[in-house]
Amino acid sequence: MESPDNIRITFSDGEAMDFPPINGESILGSAEKAGNTLASNCREGTCRTCMARDADGNEVLLCITPAQPGMALNLPYQRPDVMPPSLRRAKINAFSRASRSVWEIRYRLQFPLPFLPGQYVEVLFPGMASPRRFSMANPPSGKEQVLHVRDLPGGAMSTYLNERAKPEDAFTVRGPFGVFYLRSTARPKLFVAGGTGLAPIVSMLSSIDPATTPPLAVIAGFADAEDAYALEALRTLAKTLPLELILAADKASEAWRGFVGNPIAALGEIRTIPLDNRTEAYLCGPPGMVNAARSALLARNLQAAAIFNEEFVHSS
Repeated sequence: MESPDNIRITFSDGEAMDFPPINGESILGSAEKAGNTLASNCREGTCRTCMARDADGNEVLLCITPAQPGMALNLPYQRPDVMPPSLRRAKINAFSRASRSVWEIRYRLQFPLPFLPGQYVEVLFPGMASPRRFSMANPPSGKEQVLHVRDLPGGAMSTYLNERAKPEDAFTVRGPFGVFYLRSTARPKLFVAGGTGLAPIVSMLSSIDPATTPPLAVIAGFADAEDAYALEALRTLAKTLPLELILAADKASEAWRGFVGNPIAALGEIRTIPLDNRTEAYLCGPPGMVNAARSALLARNLQAAAIFNEEFVHSS
């Protein structure tokens, strides 16, 4: 018989794990010392990979929340979807500017690295003291992996790409991380991306089977039309998938053939899927955009459990 003092964590498919709280340990630490594996990364409460919810829907970060007897929490992913991260050696195939402010890096791995579309990795390039985190923009079946990197003047990544990077540069890749991944459900799906938050969305869309997918809609938002990128890839996907594509730019010239405004305002442009409790949503971009999109969708009666998001701060 399980002790009433045990912590119970329930996964999205209903499977549960019970383990005793350890005095002085976080919930995550207690789970791991009992032999359990849960999704995590930074262990500092910043990446939100380990986020769970209590019975009232409040967010609980397992890595920094002290373990207490009798806690009951819910996770937004299934237990089999947690893959332990591993380290791979990699070499750059090519890199180029995808737009005025975005670089694209293509690389190959020494050995395949399985991941779920939407997850991210930590990469450590030559001359850098610490790794950077980027979502893959390719489907798991791709022969090479693709990263989208924002060009931040003076930043370590930008300096490397502008001054030192060359094909065949060797670096390391560790992952996968994150529980922001495409769920296999029959619900219509909405994707809202801001800037290079588009990378995991492209990965998700590229992995979808056109023959079995429900209706889809994508809002790709950019601060300026000159920052827009991956437009050809998105338009190609829209030819094979039941996909409504909305391009939004806060600032644009008369030549811009998309919506002028932010991604939240562009929600009003969607015509092909219902913005209500029948739809699930995937949000990725700067925290302000993600939080605003989540609030707007909750106001339209999307279920909180059906809104998946990943916030990011650009790696410098």
